[in-house]
Amino acid sequence: MRYLGIDGGGSKTTFLLVDEYYNELSHMQTGPSNWLSVGADAAKASISEGIALLSEQPNVVCAGFAGAARPESSTFYKEVLQSLLPGATIIIESDAFIASIGAIGIDPGVLLIAGTGSIVIGRDKDRSMFRVGGWGPYFGDEGSGFWIGREAVRAALRSKDSQGPTEFADRVAQSLGLKSIAEIVAAWATGKVGVPEIAGLFPDVISTYPAEPANRILDEAASHLRSLVEVASKRVGMDDCRRSLSGSVAAHPIMRRLIGLTFEEPRHSPEWGAVIWARQHFANPL
Repeated sequence: MRYLGIDGGGSKTTFLLVDEYYNELSHMQTGPSNWLSVGADAAKASISEGIALLSEQPNVVCAGFAGAARPESSTFYKEVLQSLLPGATIIIESDAFIASIGAIGIDPGVLLIAGTGSIVIGRDKDRSMFRVGGWGPYFGDEGSGFWIGREAVRAALRSKDSQGPTEFADRVAQSLGLKSIAEIVAAWATGKVGVPEIAGLFPDVISTYPAEPANRILDEAASHLRSLVEVASKRVGMDDCRRSLSGSVAAHPIMRRLIGLTFEEPRHSPEWGAVIWARQHFANPL
């Protein structure tokens, strides 16, 4: 038997193929596959590229994608994978779900996920799963890479309005492939710049910390993430529940320090969580 785990998000898609003894056969990354932010064609291309690179064909696939909790998204991803792997059993979950399986298993606890977006996945003392946050880039995802990037753009635009120092604004514009930060409105409207590109500003912001405006932006981001974890921890209903984290933003040393809470390291990566769930599904089919 061959089990394939896929972790698909707004910045990258990771593929892990193992045998029945959990020996790693293939492990690689391709581009983003959140079709709600990058579009159906780009998402399908990232998935297709990864499948083409596999050393062997899987029998069971568990794929966790950003946005897959929505019925229309789950249907899209299942159709794409069925077309690429017609003989395999396909299981579609959210990227947050497989990350939680990898990080904390089915034990009571919380997992903070902050990369392009942000969400906390929890299991209460009865091992029932719940979520806090994760309402997408326009209405939620506080403290995420996109949130931080959006605040960086706002700070850059404010510096242009006030005719203040241009170093930060110039850096943001350059990272986005723009001649001037003033071009951002048209670039967003035409699709030249989207959620992945804005979230991709996180390394630029973190590299200028503790200078302003990075200091203010990251402090506020950490406050949002800390609040999500504290709300989720109360819902677990246990003192000193396990807390872990995942994602390029949450796991960054500066952000961990600013959040100010104690976290255990994840037991496994999200793609390993997907593989574990695939194996569980095969052992106990629904």
